[in-house]
Amino acid sequence: MSDYALNQVLYAKAREHKMIESIGADEVAGYDLSAEERAALADGDLDALFRLGANPYLIRRVFRRRFAL
Repeated sequence: MSDYALNQVLYAKAREHKMIESIGADEVAGYDLSAEERAALADGDLDALFRLGANPYLIRRVFRRRFAL
């Protein structure tokens, strides 16, 4: 369990070019994530993702709807 797997998930989602609110359990099934990381992705908890080591650029790319003005 490292921030590498978390960033892999975010990178894969960013490549889809979709604005999403959360990432479901079925979408992260093949990744070695902790329960806390899975919960942060499922809730779309941006603060928790950052605290867990997610790349800020990837967070913004994946959850960009939350950053719209």
